[in-house]
Amino acid sequence: MFYKIAINNIDIAVEEINKITDNQKFNVLREELNRTIVNAVSSIAVYYERMDYSKLAQDDDTYLRAFAYLNNQIKHDKNLNMIYYDVSGSMYPMSYPMRYGKPGVYWSDFKNNGRPNSRGKREHYDLMLRNKDIEVTLLKVKEIFDNYFENIS
Repeated sequence: MFYKIAINNIDIAVEEINKITDNQKFNVLREELNRTIVNAVSSIAVYYERMDYSKLAQDDDTYLRAFAYLNNQIKHDKNLNMIYYDVSGSMYPMSYPMRYGKPGVYWSDFKNNGRPNSRGKREHYDLMLRNKDIEVTLLKVKEIFDNYFENIS
């Protein structure tokens, strides 16, 4: 059940990210995008807590620990700004390197409120998620979950 909920929430978040076709869509979709990403992170963490960690490859476990850390940050800081948008095309002021194609949504850097005894730590987040494309990272989790689910079924 938790597997299906996590996969569904990842799909919904990715679908919402793909609605951003131009820079103006960020403001229109900001609330819904935040909500769907928070739901995906939460369901990823809930399913991860129920997994047999010994059946995960070390890199996959580290990847999921990053989401566990992020979920704890969201729970303890309701105003957490966990994402940022990367605009594309010619917007002023311009920055280089310029981004071409559709705009992107990325995991941001934020104040660390983590606890030292938590399974997911800031170093996991920094290594696996910070400044990375959210869609790409969610699809990677989906792949990890699919592989895990196939192996335990």
